[in-house]
Amino acid sequence: MGSGNGGFTTGLLVGGIIGTAIGILLAPKPGSETRSELFERSEYIRDKAEELSAAVKDALGPTIDQLSERIAPTLGVAKDKVSPVMEVVREKVTPLVEQVNARFADASDSLTDKSEQPRDRNTDNSA
Repeated sequence: MGSGNGGFTTGLLVGGIIGTAIGILLAPKPGSETRSELFERSEYIRDKAEELSAAVKDALGPTIDQLSERIAPTLGVAKDKVSPVMEVVREKVTPLVEQVNARFADASDSLTDKSEQPRDRNTDNSA
């Protein structure tokens, strides 16, 4: 399939970009000439990157489609097996969640009731 070739090509492209930028920046030329050359090189590099991207899409597109076709039935089977288990778990967990929520609501009501009761003003809190 040649998957190692893509890494080499990417490395070559990135290395070329870095080498070109360093070479241009270190070359003794006037600023306007350097900027013009950088612009021309960046256009060239952008075009090459677009070509590489298109080539990768063309090369990998069919492979991705084949993988999707192979994986789809497996995912369907897995979903069919997992769905009943999830339903059983949901049936067991839902009552527990409701119990916990009810206990929190009771505790909250209890705290609210206690905070609304008048405090005993005869108690001396000073030491």
